[in-house]
Amino acid sequence: MYGVIAYLNSETEQKIDDLRNGLEKEGIKGHGMRPHVTLGTHPDLEIESFKSSFQEYFKDISTVPLFFPSLAIFLKSGTLYAAPTKNSVLTDFHQRYHEQFKNDINQQSLYIPAHWVPHCTLVMDLTQDDLVKAFDYFSRNLEPFHAKIDSVALIQLTYEADVCTDVKDILTVELKKDDVN
Repeated sequence: MYGVIAYLNSETEQKIDDLRNGLEKEGIKGHGMRPHVTLGTHPDLEIESFKSSFQEYFKDISTVPLFFPSLAIFLKSGTLYAAPTKNSVLTDFHQRYHEQFKNDINQQSLYIPAHWVPHCTLVMDLTQDDLVKAFDYFSRNLEPFHAKIDSVALIQLTYEADVCTDVKDILTVELKKDDVN
């Protein structure tokens, strides 16, 4: 399985990592991946051809500004996330990606445009009790914040018995910086 994820600017990543470390000091650990917003999943790819198309597609795409005013959970998942405002810039960024790579995308995925809930996972796989504690911690310590998507990555995920056991970055493309964002 492959995924395409949008990494956030380094200041935002550091802020989220610092908060995760604070939560860990309170005895709750439930994260692993670098902070990001997932754009899509691909069940299988002809990897060399896809990498070339991926790089070519993203080379002229500009950074995407985000505003995260919300904290939420995915039901029955033990996942707590920060949710950006789903504005036209973000929606267009996501939609254009899906149009460009529609032949390679998992059409049953929760990341297709009709089902997509843009989010940055803060912690996941928590018990109900730890989820409540994590929600309390983040609601006290996380202020609404601005961020930018400044790069996108193609990753490979390895699963064993429906559990992700490994994530490997295959290719990361920096987005174009411009004065508007």
